[in-house]
Amino acid sequence: MNYLVIDTETSGLFDFKQPADAPGQPRLAHLAMIRVNADLVEEDRTDLYVLPRGWTMPQGPGSAGAVNGLTDEFLEANGLPISHVLDTYIDEIRAGRAVVAFNAQYDCKVMRGELRRLGLPDLFEETPNICVMRPLTGICRIPRPNGRGLKFPNLTEALDHFKVRPSKFKAHGAVDDAHGALLIMRQLHRIGMLPDPAVHYAKEKPAEKPAAAPKRGRRLVPNDQPF
Repeated sequence: MNYLVIDTETSGLFDFKQPADAPGQPRLAHLAMIRVNADLVEEDRTDLYVLPRGWTMPQGPGSAGAVNGLTDEFLEANGLPISHVLDTYIDEIRAGRAVVAFNAQYDCKVMRGELRRLGLPDLFEETPNICVMRPLTGICRIPRPNGRGLKFPNLTEALDHFKVRPSKFKAHGAVDDAHGALLIMRQLHRIGMLPDPAVHYAKEKPAEKPAAAPKRGRRLVPNDQPF
């Protein structure tokens, strides 16, 4: 199988209790895609900025713009219509590539939201993916700040654990982050811990009901529904 390693930079953070395209959910500002063959060799890469239409990149301390360095002015000068960016992504999914990302739940939800806003199929069931962050909890073994258990490492921590962080690596830049995800992917493959691509489902919690009511069965839905 061939792969598409991606990273997205957005206008904010998700409310994972809401659908990907709900009002107020973050918008895609920067998409990096690295095409990788079955031997995990990079074939080529694409770096796409998005014109801000109907949204703006927040600025100021703690904002998305402060983290990723993007501004409306930069995106206006360098961005493309979202339809063009999505066409490029759709072509890779239709070609049968599995998506790989560091925190794939987030990046895949970003792409679903943008597809839906244009009235396109969200490709949920056509997008098997691998999250290279989730297997790392027991590998990196970084304690949570409160001392209760282990946390997911961030990308810099993961790269440092495997001693593969590039000297000019800059976190929260889509190209660097996608490249970092590829480096982690190769390390997980090396130690036999790379997950298989999958479409991830989870069990939906049943609606609240009177205590005397019979229990309902649970059905499988995407793992971040509302999605």
